[in-house]
Amino acid sequence: MLKIEIENWNGTVIKPQLGNETIFSFFTENDSYFPTEQQVMLNFQVHDINETIKHLEHIGVPLVKKKEISEFGKFIWIKDPEGRLIELWEK
Repeated sequence: MLKIEIENWNGTVIKPQLGNETIFSFFTENDSYFPTEQQVMLNFQVHDINETIKHLEHIGVPLVKKKEISEFGKFIWIKDPEGRLIELWEK
């Protein structure tokens, strides 16, 4: 209906302009990557993950787990005040 092509990683990237992306990913109910107790996880792309970590430490926001590095980039996770997981990603 929306003509959004879902790629083999179960998501899609929408690029409204160069250097700006919106990513939609779908998770199965029992996927270990996505918490089952929440309906949505926000993912924000950052320019420098290490500077972001320093800033979060400075303002007292703890990381949920350690930084992960993969072929897709560098990732960290925090929680919002209601406990929803937020992913921060340096491409």
